[in-house]
Amino acid sequence: MVELIATSPLDGLLPIEVDEALLSVVDVPYITSIMPHKGKAKAVASALSKAHDLTLPAIGRSTGKADLRVIWTGRDQYMLVGEKAGARALARSASLSDQSDGWVVLSLTGAQSNEILSRLCPLDLGNGFKRGHTARTEIAHMMAIVTRLSGGFEIFVMRSFAKTMAHDLQQAMESVAAQKRIC
Repeated sequence: MVELIATSPLDGLLPIEVDEALLSVVDVPYITSIMPHKGKAKAVASALSKAHDLTLPAIGRSTGKADLRVIWTGRDQYMLVGEKAGARALARSASLSDQSDGWVVLSLTGAQSNEILSRLCPLDLGNGFKRGHTARTEIAHMMAIVTRLSGGFEIFVMRSFAKTMAHDLQQAMESVAAQKRIC
């Protein structure tokens, strides 16, 4: 009988380092989609606080720390990132869905990360998109969720687009590095 082994779609492709920029995979054990039922946002916030010591973020924001956080992903939609959703009260107040196998999380860091991502993404990543800000957006014609971290960005992309996303980001990294050498 064949034994199947789960692997990352980017196994062996990352990390990629070009000049001062680094693209790597973030190992995230659990990603749970949370969609509060109508009129239950306060109950979800309370259950999330009790079970995970986290708060629901405002629109376009994220809360928590690197290893455990909640990310706003759309109107009345959030992702709990880092550990399995606990508490029955949370499940009574919201629709929960395990998204762990559906997404790949990338980290783009370095002094030129703004310029690199700006080549592929329509967001204004300048002074208005600060640490903790998050947006559901397009990156090189692929749907993604981008969160600003200190020193760079965290990018959620659907698993089926992971190789293309890594390729496009690598090309942008090389382009920015080449332009820097010319100037």
